[in-house]
Amino acid sequence: MLLRIPQHELSECGYCRRQAVQETAHNEEHTHEEVMEARWHPKTVASARSIPIDLSLRLELCLERFTDQYESFPRSRTTVNRRVTVAAEPANIDARVYLHCLRATAASYRAYQGVAPVPLQALIGWSDLATAQKYIRISERATTDALRQVQHR
Repeated sequence: MLLRIPQHELSECGYCRRQAVQETAHNEEHTHEEVMEARWHPKTVASARSIPIDLSLRLELCLERFTDQYESFPRSRTTVNRRVTVAAEPANIDARVYLHCLRATAASYRAYQGVAPVPLQALIGWSDLATAQKYIRISERATTDALRQVQHR
C-alpha cells in the first residue's frame, strides 16, 4: 500500500497548459508540445517518492472515501485545493484548510508520535533536514514524554 509520486508524469491540466503557453511565448526554441511533455514534475527531487499509506486505518478510510467520491485524481492545483476545502467542511474547522497546512500538521503529528527527523524528512519529501526541523514543533508534552521515557529505562 504505497502512494507513488513520480519524478515526471504527462499532464494535460489547465494549469500546465497555461504554463506551457507562457513558456513557449518567451522561449521559441521549444514547441508547445515539447514543453507539455516535460511540464509536470515534483517541486524537488526529494518529492518523488513512495509514501506508505497502510500505517493508519483512518488514512485508509479517508482515501477510500475520496476515491468513492471522485473517479480520478485531479492534477490541477486549484481542483485539489477546492476538493480539500470541500472535504474539510464536515469537520467544522473555522480556519482555512489547504494542502500545505495538512502536510505540516501530518509532520507535527508524526514527530509527536516519535518519528525521527530523517525518516520524517523522507516521508514528507523535504529536500533538506533544515526544512523538516522548521516544521517540527515539539510540544511541552512531547518533551516531557521523551524525558520520562529516557528516565524510566
